[in-house]
Amino acid sequence: MNRHSSGTDPILCAHLLRTVDEKLVARLASLEPSEWDLQTVAPLWKVRDVAAHLLDTVLRKPSIVRDSCYVEAVTIRAPQDVVALVNRLNAEGVTVYRRLSPPVLIDMMKSACEQSARFHQSLDPFAPATFNVSWAGEEKSLNWFDTARELTERWHHQ
Repeated sequence: MNRHSSGTDPILCAHLLRTVDEKLVARLASLEPSEWDLQTVAPLWKVRDVAAHLLDTVLRKPSIVRDSCYVEAVTIRAPQDVVALVNRLNAEGVTVYRRLSPPVLIDMMKSACEQSARFHQSLDPFAPATFNVSWAGEEKSLNWFDTARELTERWHHQ
């Protein structure tokens, strides 16, 4: 039987996180010291800032979702509130992790990516996600879609 996708079928990709993360770590490890300070297409970020951002986001998800670590109460009333929150969290994460030397950042990235991959693979892909994929117009998302968003985030920045 030939089954055609309706375009809304789930894309289960948790198993792909490790592959993308391994390529990220290998790419970071291949950089010369001077390349860490090269400008990226993001006007405020150098290469080290993108790496810091990825480390921050890969640590943030299991901390909040798996470990229920909520440091601050957040009220979201409008889509702009989500954008402001994400921009603030990203800036704060970059500020902290950009201070790390490349070897320390890479070692932390390896460990964090492994934890993140295990976490995403442990989720029921069809259970409700803690975070909706709002940029896709969803008010409620399932874990498979949130995991696909994570994969896209990591791939996009590479």
